Amino acid sequence: EPIEEDRFVGGDIYEVVQSPYGTRVIIGDVQGKGLPAIGAGFAAIAAFREAAVREPTLTGVVEALEDAVVRHNVFSAQTGEAERFVTALILGFDEGGDVQAVNCGHLPPRLLHEGRASAVPLDRTSVPLGLAGLSRESRAEESFALPPEATLLVVTDGVTEARDAARDFYPFDQRLGDWAGHGPRELLDALHVDLEKFTGGVRRDDVAALALRRAPGDGRPRPTAAAEEARPVAGAVSD
Repeated sequence: EPIEEDRFVGGDIYEVVQSPYGTRVIIGDVQGKGLPAIGAGFAAIAAFREAAVREPTLTGVVEALEDAVVRHNVFSAQTGEAERFVTALILGFDEGGDVQAVNCGHLPPRLLHEGRASAVPLDRTSVPLGLAGLSRESRAEESFALPPEATLLVVTDGVTEARDAARDFYPFDQRLGDWAGHGPRELLDALHVDLEKFTGGVRRDDVAALALRRAPGDGRPRPTAAAEEARPVAGAVSD
């Protein structure tokens, strides 16, 4: 749900791509708002769609994303626009039971399984896309288990930093504990309704959430209907 008037375009981005190397997913948040942020988001999404099917490693995909954001920033600087960075979480699902992840300054995913919800501990968080030149460490891939019938939830900070009328932050992890038994569709519906109630319908940032579950007998996760409905538009987000 973009904060701007255009219902389908915002600074939050996501995409799901089937590749020769398994299913690959990105969710991200572009610094700032407005058309400049949207342009940086489009650059990252276009690079992801191409690199996801071309690069055999997830770090190779991320390097392509970094190059795309840097090129966009060079052009932006030439036209007088501010440079942007993009926080992003890039995931890879193969035929096994593990998920590969490269975290570029983004929120960690949440795992819902057997009535419990918890943050996935990622130890190798690196700088956002567009800022690799400021870091001495190269981005690294790590992995975690996705058990059968578990749901993986990834969100942007429009969820975690939402506030109510008293300026209190949304109790995201507490709410997830209440919904740990929900399926992906029910989970997204509950989150959407609860966020609207908590904020009184007043949002100050784009909101994106994507729920993923590995289909029975298949090594590839499938996005829920909320994601599929918005898929025709690059950079669209799902509630």
